[in-house]
Amino acid sequence: MNSIIVASDLSERSRQAVRRGVNLAADLNAKLTVLHVVDDAMPTTLSNQVQREAAGTLSDEVAADADGRKIDHEIKVVVGDTIEEINAQTRSLNADLLIVGLHRRRVFLDHIKETTMEHLIRSSRLPVLLVANKADEAYARVLGGVDLSRVCASALHKIRMIAPQAELTLFHAHEVSFRKEAERDYATWKAVSDLPGDLPDPVFVEARARDALHEVMDKGHYDLLAIGAHTRSNAGRYILGGFSAGLIRNPPCDLLLAK
Repeated sequence: MNSIIVASDLSERSRQAVRRGVNLAADLNAKLTVLHVVDDAMPTTLSNQVQREAAGTLSDEVAADADGRKIDHEIKVVVGDTIEEINAQTRSLNADLLIVGLHRRRVFLDHIKETTMEHLIRSSRLPVLLVANKADEAYARVLGGVDLSRVCASALHKIRMIAPQAELTLFHAHEVSFRKEAERDYATWKAVSDLPGDLPDPVFVEARARDALHEVMDKGHYDLLAIGAHTRSNAGRYILGGFSAGLIRNPPCDLLLAK
């Protein structure tokens, strides 16, 4: 992982995303870009002032989080549409990971339309790390959802990149009475997929994906959950990606959505 981009809206929600980006960049020796997008509808005089203040604020945040560590980084403040500019910058920088903070909840609108964060994650070509908790420590316990897809395999590789020392638990949701088939299909998928070599065997849970996730998380504390942002079942019985939107809106911990 050579290039990491953090998109910040200067809120306290984004503050932890910047801190996580700084710590990952330091650990991985990666280039860090911290990006803020100023609304292009803003009057020019006000926009210029906001751009200057945003650049200063983000520079201060990175310096504070680096705490003396030398990190190759850049602060970018651009004007335009938020999602369009973030995606354009990830392409131009050839970034490997996009980090964002929690979206601002809108009680009414969130029930009737896609949130900005969902739109961003859906449209991004990159894996997205959604930071929900404090980012002072490296990830220690990671939970990965297994749905036998290519995207799932990608998620498992990303886990090993951003949390190489973490304890990893995998879970696989399947329909009731399909346990033997689930184990067989998992073994086949593992044999033909390009996976990290030190994966633990998954916990097989007879439940829908959402219920399986709650069951597994109730039994242990995890600081990162990794799933595929968009997944399809191989045989029609395995469903994980369908509830991604709910996790994006209300993540139980930091959330890694692979592509």
